Amino acid sequence: MVECTIIYYKILWEVNDVDNINAIASKIRKYRKEQNMSQDELSARSGINVSTIKKYEIGYRNPKTEQLIKISAALGVSINEFMDFEISTISDVMSLIMKLDKQTNMKIEGQKDKKGNYVPCSISITFTDEKINDALAIYLSYKEKSGIKKDELNSNDITITHDDLILTLENTKNSFLFSTENIDKN
Repeated sequence: MVECTIIYYKILWEVNDVDNINAIASKIRKYRKEQNMSQDELSARSGINVSTIKKYEIGYRNPKTEQLIKISAALGVSINEFMDFEISTISDVMSLIMKLDKQTNMKIEGQKDKKGNYVPCSISITFTDEKINDALAIYLSYKEKSGIKKDELNSNDITITHDDLILTLENTKNSFLFSTENIDKN
């Protein structure tokens, strides 16, 4: 099953889909600029010719899976950031949860009713790796605060502007994407 998934993603990446090429191009450019990295530096770090990097960034060419792995490593972001797959079914969600459960020390817990069945609204997911739980807590705060509208800010309570708040929150979110720290699988 896993082998089929990898082959599927590889085929998906290598299809010359204009939207896919443009999405990858903009993400490469975005992450490179967020790292204050030139195209030459990305080329040197990834081992990919600078002219090829330029073609990827303007969407003239779509990187093959192996090239994208080198680029993501050079940028210090997960390759998953470049994968744009849609999650539209319960099966899609469950396959991601099962993959997380298999590859991390994820704990899925819930309360049982009198018949011994789990109560759906009581289900919780946590990880034994506290770094992941800490990151999730920060992400929840990010989600909560990023929904704040300009007219909800009280100038007596806060000294930064709405735009500064959104920029700070975006930087917080991006710090997760640039984290290459390994998770604890024990």
